[in-house]
Amino acid sequence: MLKTRILTILGSPHDLNSNTRAMVEDFVEEIALAGLPLEHQVISLGKMEVKPCLGCWNCTQQKLCPLRADNLEAIKVAMVECDMLIVASPVYTNQITAQMKAFFDRLFTWCHIFPLLGKYSLSACTTGNDGMKPVGRFLQKMLATYGTSSFGHIQSMGGFTPGYFPFREKARKKNRKLARKIAGTIKHWKTLPVSSLQRKMFRVMREKMSGCNTFRYLADSDSKSDVVPNSLKLKMMKNILAKNDIVEEDIERISRMMEFEYNWWKERNWLKTRSFRQLANTPVPPGFNIKERLLEC
Repeated sequence: MLKTRILTILGSPHDLNSNTRAMVEDFVEEIALAGLPLEHQVISLGKMEVKPCLGCWNCTQQKLCPLRADNLEAIKVAMVECDMLIVASPVYTNQITAQMKAFFDRLFTWCHIFPLLGKYSLSACTTGNDGMKPVGRFLQKMLATYGTSSFGHIQSMGGFTPGYFPFREKARKKNRKLARKIAGTIKHWKTLPVSSLQRKMFRVMREKMSGCNTFRYLADSDSKSDVVPNSLKLKMMKNILAKNDIVEEDIERISRMMEFEYNWWKERNWLKTRSFRQLANTPVPPGFNIKERLLEC
């Protein structure tokens, strides 16, 4: 049996001394003890260089990121090649760490294209005594945004300072049942039910791409869009543009603001999908290399 490749992206700056890492490694060990052959790789953002996003929008326009000399490309490759992704962060002032936030910000285009569709996932956090709920909600939302099917969230209080985690064994016992469930699910590559978060993120992203499609149609109906927008939406958009004195040059500029994401949806045949399940079941077109495309920017 092939080994399941589990990748943990760790937001803690403390690496081996991280309480969050300790909890996740205990959890993955429980998955292995439940009978799932696996390989576990931990990428510690505290030991990697992932520079904060400059907000230049290069990535959305199919241009190279000016920061691509850092370690993000290697992390992207690991994410594409894994079978299950775990995103884990300690709670810092009621949110994820600065390292984790920089990481998510740099993957801006990934937030619109469900790049990790079909992969399993999990989120994790530790804290001294507060902030787990907002961190858990945020991490789960990001996993849904990337298209993954999440087993949920694990967490623990009592991670007071780096390397001091008196609740560690308690957390391990509490999470053992979920670890066994994950092992059984992945052994048979069972498909998880579509979650409410996945449905919500699909609706949001479909609306964005529908707007992109409408703008591209208005900019050049002959070559920029092969999906004719809904007539009512087209009429409403024209009225909005007219009321706000938006001229043709602005329409052309706006139509290219999300070029990378739009082309992904168009070439994956997603523009006409009506549900997350339909999108997930749409075959990858021949010649569409997901890994290469995700490393283009």
